[in-house]
This record gives sequence, C-alpha cells and structure tokens, in this order.
Amino acid sequence: MKRHFVRTAMFAFALLVLSIAAIGGSAAQSVANFYKDKQVKVIVGFGSGGGYSKYCFMLLRYLPAQVPGKPTMTCQFMSGGGGVKAANYMQHAGPRDGSVIGMLSDFMTVAQLLEPKKVKYDTRKFTYIGVMVPANPVLMAWHTAPVKTLDELRKNQLVVGIVGKLGMDGINTSILNGFLGTRLKQVTGYKGTGPIAIAMEKGEVQASMSSWVSWKSRSMPWIQSGMIVPIVQVGLKKASDLPNVPLMRDFARNADDRKLLEFISGGGPFGRSVIAPPGMPKYLIDGLRTAFDKVMADPTFRADAKKRNIEIDPTPGAEIQPVVEKLLSTPPDIVKRAQEALGMKG
Repeated sequence: MKRHFVRTAMFAFALLVLSIAAIGGSAAQSVANFYKDKQVKVIVGFGSGGGYSKYCFMLLRYLPAQVPGKPTMTCQFMSGGGGVKAANYMQHAGPRDGSVIGMLSDFMTVAQLLEPKKVKYDTRKFTYIGVMVPANPVLMAWHTAPVKTLDELRKNQLVVGIVGKLGMDGINTSILNGFLGTRLKQVTGYKGTGPIAIAMEKGEVQASMSSWVSWKSRSMPWIQSGMIVPIVQVGLKKASDLPNVPLMRDFARNADDRKLLEFISGGGPFGRSVIAPPGMPKYLIDGLRTAFDKVMADPTFRADAKKRNIEIDPTPGAEIQPVVEKLLSTPPDIVKRAQEALGMKG
C-alpha cells in the first residue's frame, strides 16, 4: 500500500511538472504568435542624440532576438514637455496591444504629483518591464562658466538649457533656484540633452542638467578633459564614481526640507526604464520582462555596453513597480511645499 502511495504521488508530481512546462511553453508560443512579423515601436520621450536615445539603440541591438517571435523593433522619438507628451500619448492615443512600449522620463511620477492639472497620464496604470540603470541627474557647467561650486552658483548667474519645465532638468533646476537660492537662468525649448550639449559648445548656454549615465555615454571626452565640471547631483545616494560631488539633499536645512528634497530626488531609481502602456495584455508583458532580463544578463551585451560607455545596473520590472506606489504616496504637504518652491499652482 505504501509503495503504491509513493508511486501515485510521484506520478502526480510528474504530471504537475509537465503541466507547468506545458503552460510555460504555451505562453511563449502565444507571445511568439503575436510578435512574429510584427514591428514594435519604442516611444522615447525625448529627441535623438541624447542619453535616452543611446540607451534605446543599445537595448534594441539585443532585445528583439530574445523576444519570442523576434519582432522588428525601432526607436521612435517624441519630444515635448520634458517627456510628458510621450507619456500622455501612450496612455490616451497609442496602441495597447503590445506593438508600442516606451522609454519615458524618469521623472514622470514626480511630474504627475507636481502638476496634476497639466499631466494627463497616471503612472499607476503603466507597467515597468525593467530598468536598465538607475540615474542621478548632474548639473554640469562649461569649463569657462563663472561657476564651479554650488556656493558660487548662489552668487553668479548660470545659463542652463532645459528640455521642459516638467522634465527632470526643469524640475531640478527650478528647485535649486526656488529652494536653495541658486541663480540658474533657464532657456527652454530644446528637444533633448544632445542639442543642449551642442548649445553649450557654441556658447549659447553655459550648463545642462542630465543624468550622469547619459553624460558618460555621450560626453566622456569632455568629462576626462575637464571641458565640463560637475556642480551638484540629485539622488538618494551619490553615484559611486562621483564621491566628491554633493547631493542636492545634503543642503537640507532641517528634517522637513530633507523630506522635500528626497521627494524631488525620487526619479533616480527609474533611470532608463522600459515601460508598457496601460491595458497591454499581461502575457505579453511577462514575455517582454523575461526577454529584458535575459538581455541584461547577457555577457556579450554587457561587454558591448561597457565598450560604448553605457552603464548597466538593471532592476527587474516587478521590483520597480512598488517604488511607483511609494513615490505616489508622498504626503500632500510635502508636495505642496515643492509646488510652492517651484512656483506651481498645483
């Protein structure tokens, strides 16, 4: 009897394993059926030539081969409002069937809280496929500018090019002015950080706020030669290779100020993210997450990225999703103080 029970249990376990394998194979086949001969657009919320575009092109050198069905994937640039235009499009106008995903602003959740009347998307309704790398924004000044430190920035004006008021650069430079007393003069209208870098070289502007990982991917010769000088970084902890550049939140005058500056610094963990639009089928999201994780773990991909000065430090999509909820639960009084410091009506 005992032997019969063991055989029965083993048979049941074998059936369970086969069933799980069959379900997994069926799901992969369903993803393959959808993506076979498909063209997938990756909506980038900024113009070409900047850090987002470099990360998009880097990812798409490897991701299509890992997605069942091996679709064709292309980067499509949609600049406007510091990434707000692209996020609005993906929620309200773009396809939700899996043929469109996005690389949207790392500050989209912060922007949603700061300007709820202007932002038309809800970050809760998006699903993160994965994060390629977290990113600390860094204010960089051209070497001939009269500012090399944050203290000097309180005394001297620095002309900074920005992509949009609700973008990472617009929010951070505004909070530096409104809350820490710096003298940054914003020049808006640029379609990406790439054009701003050209404007710096031409002398049209003196500074730019961009993610440290983006600076390294596109401007390493400038960094190594001292053509650009880091003034301050924004994040919850310092970038490992910028130990001597202060964090904006280090200048908090009290505990309440620190909470506010930590809220403004909340975009760092999202870095260079790949995001699915609201309503996209879960089985396709699961398929893309698996493919994304495989790319991030691929030694060839890692070596190729390193050769191109593109930093990779991935976070799985399921792990970043709770960070959205935590950021959106920021107490209203902190958001209100930030709005007041930025001159926003809320």
